[in-house]
Amino acid sequence: MQEIPKVAIIGAGASGIFCAMLLLSFGIPIVLYEKNKTLGKKLLATGNGRCNIHNQHTNAKHYQTSSFTPKEIQSILQTCSFGTFAKTCQKLGIALEICEDGRVYPQSNSAKSVLEVFGDILKDSKNFTMVLGTEVLELCQTQGGFLLKSAQGQEKYSCVVLACGSEATPKLGGSDKGLELAKNLGLEIVQTYPSLVSLNIESPLICALSGVKIKAKLTLKKANQTLAEVLGDVLFTDYGISGFGVLDISSYVRLEKDLTMILDFLPSFEERALENQLVNLAKTYPKRNLISLLSGFLNPKIAKAFAQNFHWNPKNTKQLKQLVFKLKNFELKNPTTKGFENAEVSGGGVSGEEINPKTMESKKYSNLYIVGEMLDVVGNRGGHNLAFAFSSAWVCARAIRAKCLQ
Repeated sequence: MQEIPKVAIIGAGASGIFCAMLLLSFGIPIVLYEKNKTLGKKLLATGNGRCNIHNQHTNAKHYQTSSFTPKEIQSILQTCSFGTFAKTCQKLGIALEICEDGRVYPQSNSAKSVLEVFGDILKDSKNFTMVLGTEVLELCQTQGGFLLKSAQGQEKYSCVVLACGSEATPKLGGSDKGLELAKNLGLEIVQTYPSLVSLNIESPLICALSGVKIKAKLTLKKANQTLAEVLGDVLFTDYGISGFGVLDISSYVRLEKDLTMILDFLPSFEERALENQLVNLAKTYPKRNLISLLSGFLNPKIAKAFAQNFHWNPKNTKQLKQLVFKLKNFELKNPTTKGFENAEVSGGGVSGEEINPKTMESKKYSNLYIVGEMLDVVGNRGGHNLAFAFSSAWVCARAIRAKCLQ
């Protein structure tokens, strides 16, 4: 029987580790390269350390891309559905907990426990070699395969999987080195951008609210077109806005210019109802100032900021309407992302035009596969990015098995 060739996987994040485990289960020898001194560094930080490992309701609508079709993303996700992933976790001995909103966590509520299971499975395999603290500096096609070059030397492999992640969160090892390897091979790269990230806003009123957290509605617009709407937590900071609602809408900011964010401070109130309540309060308590009246609806810090920035005569109906309109439609001009150093993930990456979504194999290079966050696919918050990492690794591993064991 012909000897099964070793597969090199570059990157020991979620997609690289999962791909390695699957290939090892098929009897395919693996060499896993990781530039950090430990594997799964970013995985440890997911879900604030709890590891939001998947989402029960994952489908193509939870992802943004400019080069993959929704059908292609859906086919990747369906190949390794949540049900399939859950059965795999059960087999590995990882118990899962499903929240009401569909988010999935390990029963242990610990990313470290997941990584320990993954790591033990890899280390216990006789066909596994792990090369830590080694960055692959160059990837070249040679006759019959690929040459991997690092500071420690060079090795030739007939099959390579790029699972290098993105430049998001460099303090956890994020970088664009994987994309550089792909770019040097002539693959098209969609310009990357920070995603699931806080936003910079230039607004004296917003800066005055630093430290206040509210539930608000955010609407992102360009000209007269609505790009996205989100209802969620907004945390005001000295540089702009953060919070889960802001992270959710940040994926749509991308590299766009001339954007306007509309902030609704009181999403549970209709404008007319709010107007009527303020009119009645002003009539009932004519000596109460604007801060006092607004403090019954808003955080006192917000009430004070609006009172100081808005001249209001309680007897002037027009001014009252203007105040309510501002509370419901406060404009934040030209929001920009905080940058990759603060981003949880990155959008953009290797174009879908370069990849066969049925195998994750490069269309230009036989036996070169690309998975996970390196691709031009970014998911919403809530476990969707890990879901895609695992699904793309699953598709890749099955395709390699079909080739190696045919």
